[in-house]
Amino acid sequence: MIWWNKKKKPWVTYILVALNVIIYLVTSSQNLFYSTTQDWIDTLAYVPVLLQYPDQWYRIITSMFTHGDIFHIFFNMWFLYMFGKEMEIVLGSIKFLTLYITAGVSAIIFHTGFIPLGGPLNLIIPAVGASGAISGILGAYLMLFPRRRLSMCYLFIIPLCFTTVASAFLLFWFALQVIYGYLRFGSVAFFAHVGGFVAGIAMIYVLSRRKYARETAYDFGLFKVFSVWVERVGLGRITKIILAMLLLAVMAGGIYSGIIAPNLRGAYVVDIKVWNRDRGSYSEDQAVYAPLTGDRIAPSRDDPRVIFNRLYWSGLLKGPPETSKIISDAKLIKSEQGVPINIMVNGVAEYDSNGILIYFNGRIITDVLKISPIWNVVVGVERNIVYDVNISSKDLAGETGKYVVTPLSYLSSAITVFALYIAVNKDKEIVAEESIFHIPPLVPGPI
Repeated sequence: MIWWNKKKKPWVTYILVALNVIIYLVTSSQNLFYSTTQDWIDTLAYVPVLLQYPDQWYRIITSMFTHGDIFHIFFNMWFLYMFGKEMEIVLGSIKFLTLYITAGVSAIIFHTGFIPLGGPLNLIIPAVGASGAISGILGAYLMLFPRRRLSMCYLFIIPLCFTTVASAFLLFWFALQVIYGYLRFGSVAFFAHVGGFVAGIAMIYVLSRRKYARETAYDFGLFKVFSVWVERVGLGRITKIILAMLLLAVMAGGIYSGIIAPNLRGAYVVDIKVWNRDRGSYSEDQAVYAPLTGDRIAPSRDDPRVIFNRLYWSGLLKGPPETSKIISDAKLIKSEQGVPINIMVNGVAEYDSNGILIYFNGRIITDVLKISPIWNVVVGVERNIVYDVNISSKDLAGETGKYVVTPLSYLSSAITVFALYIAVNKDKEIVAEESIFHIPPLVPGPI
């Protein structure tokens, strides 16, 4: 007998799935729905080094609804649908949405707080996906239904299907996220998954704690019928030990990350201010740039993005170390689409000790490509658009490490400590089981 109302509909789960899918269709349409375009990634993804700019905080939310490719969106939505609908029915729509958003934000906190373990490049690598929020659902599911039977199928050469309890599957999954995160395995934001999962463990206690079950007796004279909830044994000793060890490892990693975070280097934030003289419009935005690898995130606004791309393609972002010079240069460069572009640069430039452009003030005249919004191909070129440009950049890795990463590292450890306390001491108050009726041996009634 299931104790919640099966007739309730998980509307928030349906809406979240639909919203994610719609956003994916919009952002991937230029790539024939196979993957999200780079322009949309630059605009919507979470980039840790930009957290210092309040006008970029929108990325915390938009990144949760943006996905990289068709496989990313498919598997995320599959897990959201399969686990989310039951969790929403149990918690109610408002509490479920609270869990989802909180876990998503916690994923951002952990992803940022553990950057020192992956290196400074992660300060500018864009992060997208609902995985962190969904991981929170999985963490909550582990605490609520540790003994729920789950059927799993993996497709290798032939389909391999098996049944296991939720605690075994989810604990194994969580262990992989922690291990892969420490091993820096691949390009997946594993500590974002860890953060969501840990938040799910912590939040489910806040949202769904219940009193211990009590036995209820119904007296029928010669015998009694007892209605009891299954004994709240919680997670089980082995599961609890393994989970505690993993959480302790996460907590230690957060503390270590906080200590070394101020030593991060090599992530430049480029502030770009542009006056488009042809249109009579002004705009400003930020780009991020890692000179050691050449990785960058272009601005989301059109004119700053044009200017940043021209400087990158022409090689002007790098120059002689500790140099201040006047640039007066005209050249023909190629865009990433292979289209020749004319560019004329006149202005004053300064380069730091690493040979990275830290200041430019002057005029840039360049061709601007017209890109088809559907097929992502060049459909035309506007010639000789005139821009007045002011640029300043700074290696903000150390500053970001000190004022952003370090606090979030310690915060992630604090969240983990709370989750550890809940998992070890409060699991019996959270676990939800099904009611069983039993009749004890017949005994004489009172005379």
